[in-house]
Amino acid sequence: MTFITTVLVFTRVNNLTTPKAKDIKRILLFIMGNMNRHIFNIQFEKNKRNFECSKNDSILEGGLRHGLAMRYECSNGTCGACKAKLIKGSVKKSKHHDYALSKDELDDNTFLMCCYSPKSDIEIDVDLIGDVKSIPLQKIQVKIKDIHFIGDDMAIVSVRTPRSKTLQFMAGQDVELSFKGMVSRYPIASCPCHAIGLEFHIRSLKEDEFSQAIFSKSIKTKSKLDLNGPKGVFVLKELSTKSMVFIAWDSGFAPIRSLVEHEFSLEMPNPVYFYWAYPATDSIPYFDNYAQSWSAVMDEYHYQTIACEFDRSSHNDCHKVAKQIYDSLNHQIINQSEVYICTPAEVLIYLGEMLLENGLDESQLIASPI
Repeated sequence: MTFITTVLVFTRVNNLTTPKAKDIKRILLFIMGNMNRHIFNIQFEKNKRNFECSKNDSILEGGLRHGLAMRYECSNGTCGACKAKLIKGSVKKSKHHDYALSKDELDDNTFLMCCYSPKSDIEIDVDLIGDVKSIPLQKIQVKIKDIHFIGDDMAIVSVRTPRSKTLQFMAGQDVELSFKGMVSRYPIASCPCHAIGLEFHIRSLKEDEFSQAIFSKSIKTKSKLDLNGPKGVFVLKELSTKSMVFIAWDSGFAPIRSLVEHEFSLEMPNPVYFYWAYPATDSIPYFDNYAQSWSAVMDEYHYQTIACEFDRSSHNDCHKVAKQIYDSLNHQIINQSEVYICTPAEVLIYLGEMLLENGLDESQLIASPI
């Protein structure tokens, strides 16, 4: 297990919203506890992708942890969606599964990745999810695990899917959440490598009835929500070798966090530049410590905050805000990078026009309005 992957797993397992200096000793102990676990290489026959997996983890767990878009639904041997064919090497059954493979499948060395672990380096034949069009819309009932309020108007909402029906999505996508007829669409702030637990960053907005239900405590811990998704095409260019520039306005951090952590999981070597615009009336962005902590797990990570003259109402000089963001960017780096932007639509239009006029190729601009 790599250091990056270990830190991500550790923070999730221990329910840490931000890895801090005081947690370093515990993280190191966690790493040391995993050093003696036998690690095997898992090779995909079709697309030549590979990853490392411990003998104590299922092959599905190992692949998801490394950011691979593997097909699955339940992760407990019920649905059969994670079938793979063993080409070389050997695997061992790590848990019982109710899904019955046919005689032909068994004769063809087909197995369920969620219920088998590697006994050696192996090669498997399996289809990965190619793009967002390959992911079906899913309807899942989820339960609120935790609501953490930051100040008076920001809630970090963690939900849990049933083990029998986890959400399959790509980093950067969003979903609709509904509760007693109230429906709102929010980007997923967490990484697909841990799809049983999803996180959302929700601002208290008067026009958003769902958010008002959270801040009035009508929606609370253990409340059940209906989830419909995933939706959207704000996803990572996984094969790009360019630097990656991420630009967020306030809670636009949520999908960008998902993208950056997915980049961690894939262990992409691309340099990362993150610009976070926030109201100048705030002292710092709401998850500033979290954004700073990424420097501990990436060799080339650059983080800059941009204090802007905007509020969270609909009454903003969007051209002025876009110009403030534009003037704060390193344009030499921008024009050589994949640029991911998540801001309100009007700001996005102005900022996009400025970047394109300054020489950014349109193919390098990936954007999502909030």
